[in-house]
Amino acid sequence: MRYARLLLWAGLAMLAAGTAAWASVSPAAALRHAGVSAPKAHRLVREAHAAGVGVATVERWARRLSALHHERLPVSLAVDQIFEGLVKGVPAARITDGLRVFARDLQGARRTLDRHATPASVGHHPRAVRHALSDLVIARRAGLDGAALDRLLGRRRLTVSRLSIYVQVATDLRGWGMGRGDVVRTLGEARRKGVSRHRLLVLDRALARKAAAGQGPRHLGGMLRGGLGLRSPMGPGSLSGPGGATGMPGSGGGMMSPRPGPTIGPGGMAGPGGMAGPGGAAMGRP
Repeated sequence: MRYARLLLWAGLAMLAAGTAAWASVSPAAALRHAGVSAPKAHRLVREAHAAGVGVATVERWARRLSALHHERLPVSLAVDQIFEGLVKGVPAARITDGLRVFARDLQGARRTLDRHATPASVGHHPRAVRHALSDLVIARRAGLDGAALDRLLGRRRLTVSRLSIYVQVATDLRGWGMGRGDVVRTLGEARRKGVSRHRLLVLDRALARKAAAGQGPRHLGGMLRGGLGLRSPMGPGSLSGPGGATGMPGSGGGMMSPRPGPTIGPGGMAGPGGMAGPGGAAMGRP
């Protein structure tokens, strides 16, 4: 009986010490200093505490976020990755590793954006920049590395919104099984022909419907080239004939969301480089 009481008091003392440790420091302040908004900082601290994550680990995350903040990278994208890990119950060490990998991918995405986007569109549209960086990170996880993206996007600078849609479509095509070389060549040719953002969005929507119906990458590739005008519009797989991108009835031919569902393929929750993939912890779509 006495031994049981001693264990109880020891447990209460440890609990009190843990609570005091969280109260004696301010991990929320460290997160705020790293560029995290106050609501998100306090929520992250609460969820980390509830998950049994120690103060030292949260402060380590804050240092990583601070480095991104100093590089003027969107810290909120990285914070979302941490939340995803906590919600999924991923061990803190794996969240830390995943955050490191995500930070590296985000830095690479920024270098690609700086090489290929017009300075005016980068400087005046922060929300579009955040969106584009997210798309570029997903593309990298889909196997489109910096060199492949450089070939796809070419030397002539694009607006951020146009760059983003080319990257989104490339990621979708990879998710549907098209080879990296085919994706780069086809979309690079489309870019040189000046294919518009709207046309790419319509084609992406049409291809998503065909992929969901079981069409394979070879057929999808033929449809893509036909829809982009890179082969005879009456040739096999054309999207410009009946039932194609310009002939689809109803919503199939309309504008799609800038966050197409198909990108939950290789860059999605369990894709390469994500938290459930090699090199990461549990981080999926940024």
